[in-house]
Amino acid sequence: MLKQDLKKLVLSLSGSERKHFKSGYAAQGANKDYMNLFDLMCKEDGKDLADDIESRFKKAHPKKSFDNTAAYLYKVLTDMLVQMRIDHDNWFYSHHCLMKAQLCFERSIPERGLKELGKIKILAKARQDNLMHYAASRMELSSLSEDSFPDLSEQQLVDLQMKAKRSLQNLRQTHEHYSLFELLNHRLRAQDIPSGDQADKKLNDLILSELSITTRGSQQSFESKKLHLLFQAFFLSRIGDYSSALNIFKALNVLFEQHPQLWSWPPYDYLSALDGILDSLRSIGYHEEMDFFTGKIQMLSTGNYPDHFLQAARQSLLIYELNAALGKKDYAGALALIEKNKSFLPKSKQAVNSDKQLELLFFLSVSYFLNKDLHMANKYIALGILQDKQGSKHLIYRVSRLLRMVIHFEMDNLDYLEYEIRTHKRLFHKTGKSFALERLLFQLFLSNPRRSSTAKMRPIWKKQQELKDKLKRKADEKELLKYFDFLAWMDALKPQI
Repeated sequence: MLKQDLKKLVLSLSGSERKHFKSGYAAQGANKDYMNLFDLMCKEDGKDLADDIESRFKKAHPKKSFDNTAAYLYKVLTDMLVQMRIDHDNWFYSHHCLMKAQLCFERSIPERGLKELGKIKILAKARQDNLMHYAASRMELSSLSEDSFPDLSEQQLVDLQMKAKRSLQNLRQTHEHYSLFELLNHRLRAQDIPSGDQADKKLNDLILSELSITTRGSQQSFESKKLHLLFQAFFLSRIGDYSSALNIFKALNVLFEQHPQLWSWPPYDYLSALDGILDSLRSIGYHEEMDFFTGKIQMLSTGNYPDHFLQAARQSLLIYELNAALGKKDYAGALALIEKNKSFLPKSKQAVNSDKQLELLFFLSVSYFLNKDLHMANKYIALGILQDKQGSKHLIYRVSRLLRMVIHFEMDNLDYLEYEIRTHKRLFHKTGKSFALERLLFQLFLSNPRRSSTAKMRPIWKKQQELKDKLKRKADEKELLKYFDFLAWMDALKPQI
């Protein structure tokens, strides 16, 4: 597992980060064994898989332990990256100052420690970081107490305590807001969408609790406003009020654009919000509305940020640009997008962000499939499935295997399909979760409508119609269809029988 993670970490390094690492540790007379391992990891030709790297390392250094060398390389790389982030990111810098403050108090130089805490509180206030503000305040109060409150009046002490208490109260309120949003998210994704009185009973408690939070305390903070809008948008999109949800999405984007000083660095929080918005829009079929938000990702993808962030932004951008084109049935436009981004397309089985890369490979495959190029469609979906197996826990991995079966069905590889169906069932049996759509597709593949009678296929088409009728309240099945409309593909087979 460590060698897989180490490979991803090395591949995520920008050119400047690699140069900084090699020059810095070479100057210290670093041992050749882990630098050699670093060089092996840097090769991105897709052939140096983790096992191959281990065997090549052992051949070059037979007396060295691969696991120990990999662990040491991981340590020095992460230490270097943390130090680089301290210089650019106030969140990292604040934690660094907190550690320095603690050291100062332990070494009996409290004035220096209080000075570090003062820096933290200024940054925390500007960033609305209640957790860091409370941590600094608590350390300051503990230090003052141990020093018998030198030159501190009772009122000054109470003022410090009240500021710490307000930070803690705001932090608790933010936690409650996150908890409600996460519970709503889990409830609506993991279960069937309830209807009628059942829906009122299951959701009213969450809605009322969320409303209560927004009307008290820190409702004017950026974090609270963001969570309130996320809660509303997610709820409205799930109950089918798409127009209102779209307005909330736009308000959420405005909120981020009004507070750039509160973005993380690099702005993964903003990118994540845009990802969530675009994912919801494709789920409800609002493909025309996606262009506005992909434009925002385009802005992020050209910013002055580290390579690992720019790569993630470019991946998201191409994924949702392809989604928008395919949703509007502009299949030629999807191919034009692929051609435009040809130099950026994944060429390796190794992935820095495996689930995001798999999603990109999936939509590359869909683009070629809908343009009747089965060879290229199979090439990209195979590359996605063969990448790091950690992708197997994500829904996109499961859908990718289904799409590969559809491609091979169109290629008339029926013997392969029997093997793949058995493999699919074995892989996902341990999850205890099966989908009606999967079972329907398997039945279709094995029946082969092109070679079966109308009477034999009639029960399958009946099940397909029943599944269509249930989709409005089958949230998990709808999650599969947001990637590829398998039911529409099945409809296209009906005239052939």
